[in-house]
Amino acid sequence: MMHVWAFVLVQFAVLGVFIVFISDFRRKKGMVPIISERWMYLLKASYFVPLAAYVWVLLTLQSLTVFDWVAFGVTLVGTALVVKAKRDLAAHHTWVGYCMPKSKFTSHGVYAYIRHPIYTGIYIVVLGAFFTIIPHLNWQETVTLAVTASACMAYIMGFLAFLANKETKLLAKKHGTAFQRYKQRVHPCLPLRKYPTPNPTA
Repeated sequence: MMHVWAFVLVQFAVLGVFIVFISDFRRKKGMVPIISERWMYLLKASYFVPLAAYVWVLLTLQSLTVFDWVAFGVTLVGTALVVKAKRDLAAHHTWVGYCMPKSKFTSHGVYAYIRHPIYTGIYIVVLGAFFTIIPHLNWQETVTLAVTASACMAYIMGFLAFLANKETKLLAKKHGTAFQRYKQRVHPCLPLRKYPTPNPTA
C-alpha cells in the first residue's frame, strides 16, 4: 500500500506543476482577447470537472495497474512540455484566448519543433488523466462521473483546437511571409522537423 501512496503523491506533484503553469490568470498590460471573454470564462470553469474526477480517482486508488504507470509517463511528458513552452514564451505568454498585439511570435526552444506546444501539452495530460480515470471507475461511476468529465474534456480540447486555428490566422496576418515560412516548416503538435533558425523571435 505504501507504494500506491508514493505513486499518488508523485502524481499530485506533477498535477500541481501542471496546474500552476496553465493557470496564469493575471492581466498583463496590453493583453487583448481574441474571442468573446464569456467563452473564456466557460473554458476556465470547465477545467475543474475533469481535474476533480482525476483527483478523486487518485485519492481512492487502492492498487496500481499498467495503465497507471502509462498515465504517469504521459502526464509527466505533457506537463514538461507545458513548462518548457511557457518558459520559452517568457514575456510573450498570455492566458489562452488572449494575445499581446505588439509581441513577436516565438520560434526558438520547443517552438522550433511544435507550433502549439502548450495546447499539445494539455492534450497529452488529458490523455494521461483518462488512462488513470477510466480503469478505476465502476459502471455507475463511469456513467455519472466519467461521462461528465469526458464532456468537459471534449469541450476543452475542441475549444483549444479552435483557438490554435484562430491564433495561427492572426499571426499569419500580422507577420506575413516570416510566419508562413515557420508554419510550413513546423507542425502544430508533432515534432516532425526543426525550424532552422537560432533567432529567438521572428
